[in-house]
Amino acid sequence: MRLPIRYQFMVPLIVVALASLAAISAYYARRATIDTRTRVEEQLQGVAAVLAGSGFPLTDAVLHDMSHLAGAEFVLVNSRGLPVASSHEEEVGNVDSLSGKPVAKHAEEVSLGEVVELNGVFYYLASLQMADRRGGDSTQVLHMLFPQGDFNTAWRAVFLPPLLVGMATVLAVVLTTQFIAARINRVLGQLGTEVERLADGDFSPVEVPEVKDETQDLAIAVNRTAQRLVDYEAETRRTEQMRTLGILGSGLAHEMRNAATGCRMAVELHREVCQSEGDDDSLQMAMQQLQLMERQLQKYLRLGKRSDREQKSLVDLRELVGDLIGLVRSSAKHAGIDLVWQPPADPTQAMADPEQLSQAVMNLVLNAMDAARQRSATTGTNGYVRVELTRDSACPHVKLVVSDSGDGPPDRLSESLFEPFVSDKPEGVGLGLAVTRDIAENCGGSLTWHRVDNETQFVMSIPLSNEAADHA
Repeated sequence: MRLPIRYQFMVPLIVVALASLAAISAYYARRATIDTRTRVEEQLQGVAAVLAGSGFPLTDAVLHDMSHLAGAEFVLVNSRGLPVASSHEEEVGNVDSLSGKPVAKHAEEVSLGEVVELNGVFYYLASLQMADRRGGDSTQVLHMLFPQGDFNTAWRAVFLPPLLVGMATVLAVVLTTQFIAARINRVLGQLGTEVERLADGDFSPVEVPEVKDETQDLAIAVNRTAQRLVDYEAETRRTEQMRTLGILGSGLAHEMRNAATGCRMAVELHREVCQSEGDDDSLQMAMQQLQLMERQLQKYLRLGKRSDREQKSLVDLRELVGDLIGLVRSSAKHAGIDLVWQPPADPTQAMADPEQLSQAVMNLVLNAMDAARQRSATTGTNGYVRVELTRDSACPHVKLVVSDSGDGPPDRLSESLFEPFVSDKPEGVGLGLAVTRDIAENCGGSLTWHRVDNETQFVMSIPLSNEAADHA
């Protein structure tokens, strides 16, 4: 359960304040009651001493006058419990409720006793035994009745001021805590929103509170973290750029080596053919290899500038693969490799970057030719490379399948074959397949390999364009 921080501040303080107020109120209530009782008893004791020490008869008039002085009512009863005199202006009525109560023999022993009812009014009763002033041998009892309402009013007058002050203090504590907690809660809420914004990649600085406290320190720390994230992101981008440039540089050397090898083979073939009569296209093949080298160099120079957007367009895979096969056919012939290209009957169009896709296809074909050549050198038989384009019936993809008669990658590289710098060739840098896989994935496709019937197959799956997929 979520507990807002304002309640975490307020609830403990309010509980402590209310508990303190309750304890203080109970103490002052008890103290006010005791003080009021003591004061009233001392007052009644003084009146009782005056009445007991006087020699004049206790008549209604005398008791009435004393009632105004003491703030209490007086009822004098004889030994049979019948009223003899009273301070009441009206008839006393039934005084049976006054009988049977403790009676003090001396004025200083007078104390407030039980609450009794007389003429519909509740009184605290205090009784004093007195001699009969009329000359009789019997004793009389003077009942002093202090109104319960006056008693309560008296002790409440003492108790209420500190109670009201305490309640006002609690209210002030609540309001102050609410104000402070609301401010802290508001600042923390704003910081929480800003931190979420930082998590979403927006590293602009947050607003720093004006009050110099922990919330200001927290906001400054958040801004410092945001700046560090900006610096870290910039550093990461620079590192990634350097890493990419390093990979591209290695790939450039790889491509230049392949193209230069093709040029050398074409020139050697031309030298052999020139000894015979007839026209040949060896010089044209050499020019094509040189053009391939120039195109690869231009492509990598553009990639080194890290263009933010790929130049995707509608590509006819049948035409693209056919052109690339024409560039390497002379190299395959010179190496004694049968290069078989099985184009589909209809054009096969996909949305991709033609230069990157050309690089991927060329990498697969050259790797297959190299594997077939190594196998041919070992067995003494001609190797072969077969290139096919097939439609995938399960999804709107076209599959480029490059098969060769080579031995295939060693088992130790089967899991990491598409990782950068992984190669089983002494002169290889291990970038061709890694780059090819990245290109396939950037097009929304995939690159896999497997061994089937003693031949190695690399399968690159590429999504068809929407129009081509509709006609598939």
